[in-house]
Amino acid sequence: MNTILRKYTGYSKNVYVLINKYSTQNVNLTKKKLETLFINKDVQKILKKITGVDHEKIFAPSKTELEPPKYEFATEKRLKQLQALATAKAFQKLQMPPVMDVREPINEVLAKDPELQGYLQYKTVFTDISTEVSSRDRMITVREVDGTLRKASWEERERMNQIFFPIPGRSLETPKLFESPHLERLLDEGSYEFVLDCACVQFEPDAPEYHRVTNQTYEHIQEKKKFDLLRSTRHFGPMAFYFAFKKSIDPLLIDMISRQLVSDASDTVRLLYLIHPELQAEKSVHETDEIETLQNYIRNHSSQKDELELALQTFMESKKSELKEAAI
Repeated sequence: MNTILRKYTGYSKNVYVLINKYSTQNVNLTKKKLETLFINKDVQKILKKITGVDHEKIFAPSKTELEPPKYEFATEKRLKQLQALATAKAFQKLQMPPVMDVREPINEVLAKDPELQGYLQYKTVFTDISTEVSSRDRMITVREVDGTLRKASWEERERMNQIFFPIPGRSLETPKLFESPHLERLLDEGSYEFVLDCACVQFEPDAPEYHRVTNQTYEHIQEKKKFDLLRSTRHFGPMAFYFAFKKSIDPLLIDMISRQLVSDASDTVRLLYLIHPELQAEKSVHETDEIETLQNYIRNHSSQKDELELALQTFMESKKSELKEAAI
């Protein structure tokens, strides 16, 4: 666990490295720990696929930092090199933020020294500022005015780490944009990617506030059916994972099918079965027939059967019409 957490530190950057002794092999999915499920190689493969790679969206110019376009004359060989470089940069930008369980509070008393009571007016924080120690492993303790020596809480740890080793863009105090009514206003405006980007900078992935903000954002997206606003962004995968973990993928499936993304819809059903293997026999997880996979899901597990059946039937009729026109 410590290995994962150390590698997650500073995860607001564009490139993240998820290293764990289980990351290169199948994990025991009977454990419903978010980070264990999320780093499973089959889950990661599906999340990356359904995210999509829209280069125009990924490399869209920033609204705050406008730069003039650059033109370059290139040979066919050089063009292929530039295209490969652009694809690599695109996947780098699409690297998903980690998904973790909400952390447990730190309530560990190291010593009680009542003889020190009366010598301190304020609690004292002791911080190891060694540069070779990660923020997760850094020893930070607090001496209370009554003489109690304890380990610092998560909030105290983050404050001291930010003071001595500041993360660019992170504030000591939680920005107002994460509070009501400002957060609701931003969500109503459709600024989902902005809110999620800011949450990645301000909070650690296992912080309760990070979960509150991201979950509220995902729920708002589902309510307004604005899934496409996160497609081809680094947040689409974690959002799909959230809905699959909650067994609430029907609205996302309807959106995918209506956009002719039936392969993605089928993969999302497979994602659900990977996270909740008790819902389906193992052989069904690897079904190759996309339509059959969706039909089985609608028949056995869907909570919006009528809407999904209609969306799937509309898609199938559209495909039949296209085949007839092609034959003519």
